[in-house]
Amino acid sequence: MTAQNSSAEADVNSIGIKSRERVRDLAEVYTDKREVDAMLELIPSMFRDVDSRFLEPACGHGNFLVAILTRKLVLINKAEHGGTPHWYEYAVLRAVASIYAIDISEENVLEARERLQAIIDKEFAEKGYEPTQRFHSALAAMLSANIVRGDTLNDAQSIQFIDWAISDSEKFIRTRCYLEDPAFDLFFSPPEPLPPIHYSELTPETQR
Repeated sequence: MTAQNSSAEADVNSIGIKSRERVRDLAEVYTDKREVDAMLELIPSMFRDVDSRFLEPACGHGNFLVAILTRKLVLINKAEHGGTPHWYEYAVLRAVASIYAIDISEENVLEARERLQAIIDKEFAEKGYEPTQRFHSALAAMLSANIVRGDTLNDAQSIQFIDWAISDSEKFIRTRCYLEDPAFDLFFSPPEPLPPIHYSELTPETQR
């Protein structure tokens, strides 16, 4: 079966493999949409809030991530999330900010990011919203920070994310964090939160 290509097709297709070599080297087999949906339906309480957090420790090309984000976007509404000039963009970013993922394959990481981008592009188009360029920059920054290459089993201490806490006036408070705290070190100090930043100021460069 042929896997999805880099065009970032947003639909979750049936279970498949890219190659036998990848199954052998990466133990890579994609989960069927039916199984993804069945597993997510077991945790309905996680889909009552756009800020519910998810971590996919071996995300592949993003089947679970696509399904999670799709469910979160349905929750966005003006009554609950409106009240600011760019409320919809900020609400979408909140949904993305609380989705984290890791994969050992850089190719999968890039494809997973592209698929989430495609889901969001489609959502904006269907609602008739025109996203700003600054929204695109902020989204790219979040996807780069939240979906990363790493070895969850053997090198968890080296995997870093950004914790995105929501703040007033369409801002986020960022704190760098580790998937697993470093081994005991007398000289280790947990990272301090950065000052609040408006989402329009976020770029991939600001996360370095």
